[in-house]
Formats: sequence, structure tokens, C-alpha cells
Amino acid sequence: MKITIPGQNVPIQLRDGQVDAVWYERIAAMAAFISMFGEVNPATLTNGQVFIWNATTKRFEPGAN
Repeated sequence: MKITIPGQNVPIQLRDGQVDAVWYERIAAMAAFISMFGEVNPATLTNGQVFIWNATTKRFEPGAN
């Protein structure tokens, strides 16, 4: 996932107190990306395994590639 951060000339907060729409979109994307790490347990991974998404448990689990 690639998230492009707006330039320094794009304010995060507008004069009326609202968050700029461009920044809001990027912050929401970053929050969604970061929340994925709560679904991963790296302690269960062993050498040669990869993480595979399990739709039933809604978690990444170790498995063979």
C-alpha cells in the first residue's frame, strides 16, 4: 500500500477548524493500514512460513506459500 502525504503547503486544519479533505483521506488510509497489524500475531510464524488471510477468523495466520 502506498500512501502519498500532501505537501507542506497543504494545511491539515482549515480556517473554519475542519480537517482538509485531502489530509482526512490520507489519515483515514493510514489508520486503516495500521489497524491491519492488530490482526497479525508474528510470534506464531516459523521459518519458511508466510501470513495468509483467514476470512473466518478475520486474522492473518501462518501457512505455506
